[in-house]
Amino acid sequence: AIAHQKNLLQAVIPSQEAERERIGNDLHDEVGATLSSLRMLIEKNVEEIPGTVHTFSMQSKAIIDGVIRNVREISHQLSPHVSGPHGFYDSLHQLCDTINASGKLQVSLEPEEITLPENLAASTSMAIYRVIAELLNNTIKHARATHVRIHFGRKEDAGVLEIGYQDNGIGLNEPNPNGSNGMGMRNIESRLNMIQARWEMQQRNSRGFELFISIPWK
Repeated sequence: AIAHQKNLLQAVIPSQEAERERIGNDLHDEVGATLSSLRMLIEKNVEEIPGTVHTFSMQSKAIIDGVIRNVREISHQLSPHVSGPHGFYDSLHQLCDTINASGKLQVSLEPEEITLPENLAASTSMAIYRVIAELLNNTIKHARATHVRIHFGRKEDAGVLEIGYQDNGIGLNEPNPNGSNGMGMRNIESRLNMIQARWEMQQRNSRGFELFISIPWK
């Protein structure tokens, strides 16, 4: 039964990623291009019109700029570029910068210059990104935390990538936090199983949430 579930996940998750990539590209290419064209049209005429209409045009341009930024962020989250020497680093930093900009939760990455092993499969890089994104989502929704620390380390001899995730929230001792019964945690466990990772979660009734992950890459 466990082997069947693993095979099913290995079939379903890649198809999900392919569909996310298609939708993300459509958003970026079609919606983004249309909005950019509309913005240029307003910009072309904005200096030629007086008074109230000029103010309205400037406000419209500002709104379109906001929508373009949102479309880019949604597109990136649907299909982040995690391959290549800097892809994972750039995508994770962009995600954390967006969260930090809210001012409600601060996320620190250690070390700041994250380099994944060169021979790490792209599917593994994507799984790691999705796991971290889901952990952050859980923290934002349930943990009442103000700070998250994400630490990366490598054991070269053992061929293991280690990731530590810690927040200073309410932990697992109250109803409906980052609990293992939630859909988000089940998604995390499924992705970790798919890449043959091992993980350890701190015991309930302790302050904050901690998850330590070991991922083989050789």
